[in-house]
Amino acid sequence: MGRSYFVEEAVELYLSRLIVKEKDYVTGLLVGQLSQQRDFIVLAVRTPVKDEESDGPQRKTGQSKLDGLDEEWATEHAHQVSRMLPGGLFVLGVFLITSPELSKEAQNVLRKLVFSVDRTVMKTRLWHYAEDDVTDRVALHFCSVAKKITCRTYDVRDAKCSAKPADWKYQSGVSSSWVPLECTIKVDIHVPLPATSVKQDFQRSLRDGLAKWALQIEKSVFLLNGQVKEEDSELLYGQKKSRGTFPLPSFVVQVLTQIPQSSGERSTAAVQVCTGSTHLQGVLKCRAYIHSNKPKVKDAVQALKRDILNTVSDRCEALFEDLLLDGTLDQKESVKTSHSLPRRVFAPIVGSGVKLCGYMFDDEAAGEIRERFLELLDQDLKEEDFDIAEEINTEKATSDTGDAPRLVTPNIEHQESNKTSTVAFSVQQNLGVVLAAACALLAIAISLHYYIN
Repeated sequence: MGRSYFVEEAVELYLSRLIVKEKDYVTGLLVGQLSQQRDFIVLAVRTPVKDEESDGPQRKTGQSKLDGLDEEWATEHAHQVSRMLPGGLFVLGVFLITSPELSKEAQNVLRKLVFSVDRTVMKTRLWHYAEDDVTDRVALHFCSVAKKITCRTYDVRDAKCSAKPADWKYQSGVSSSWVPLECTIKVDIHVPLPATSVKQDFQRSLRDGLAKWALQIEKSVFLLNGQVKEEDSELLYGQKKSRGTFPLPSFVVQVLTQIPQSSGERSTAAVQVCTGSTHLQGVLKCRAYIHSNKPKVKDAVQALKRDILNTVSDRCEALFEDLLLDGTLDQKESVKTSHSLPRRVFAPIVGSGVKLCGYMFDDEAAGEIRERFLELLDQDLKEEDFDIAEEINTEKATSDTGDAPRLVTPNIEHQESNKTSTVAFSVQQNLGVVLAAACALLAIAISLHYYIN
């Protein structure tokens, strides 16, 4: 039995409006949430049209019109859209609108796009699919003349899988009542830069450091409204229906990071000669949404975990791209620099209770974010729709913990030195070994003192 997709009615209207006679085809993304029981589609987004159509692949005589589809352009759009999704929402697949004569070729194109999009989106993620994750992705073909819809799915874990039929059901209010989860989390990550690295390896070194931090987040304890709940229990247990709807609560989540404990076994400290270090520091606002159809606690926690990892990774990637554009990374005379990561800006999907997010640098105005939402998500919003005060940017985020947490944008500090080298020790070294070595050195010093006297 194939999967069933419950689709917001606004998506049907959106797809119908995309039928343009002068276009050979229209491609786009489908955004929503997967679960073991039901799958939900809350948004469809067309692929932006290139400024210069001549930049795309040129179709030769005798080739199909679909052979001119720019796969790289479509997958890059998927990558940018995935940055704008809070926890719980994913790019679940692609759609293709064609004329009837292209219907036979459409399925091959859709299959190729489904795998390319998923591979591109997951490439920069700090997490991997879990064993119980649903990895079926939807490929939707819409005939512009007959208005016929063909919905199939492919398992992106299996490159040789065959297409499976799926149900596509429009329904009102799919995205109107979702459970929001929010948390404020402090980030303090120190990443050494190896002596052998060059400026081009800066991003790779930072990503390796973030990967280690991601393991701590995965093992953290999440308190939902101050309570620890069983993973397999229902998130909305005890909530009674009122006239067919849930009085849905919101959840404020606390993240308790576990401190690695010594196993009692001797371990060797990892010594690494470095030319500098990167320090990521600040307080983040994270958010996730979960459907109200009997969601499990583990699904809600996983959605928020992935939002924490995604927003840190996405901000660093956005900053790195910005530094490359202005040539900052090529300035050899710089010894110590500090850069503010972009802060998060939330805005609602039109006609929905779910909010998407964008990233805003200090020198950007709300109008630029509005243009970005229009270009990437095809959402025409007003500037007052954006919640810019979610994170209050400061010049530098400190590591003081005495005051109440502040909603600040983390800063990244990159320090280099050509004259001296520092040594970075692995945080996994055994505390008992360190204390024993210190005591031994102290005893030797005392003995030498008495011997000399």
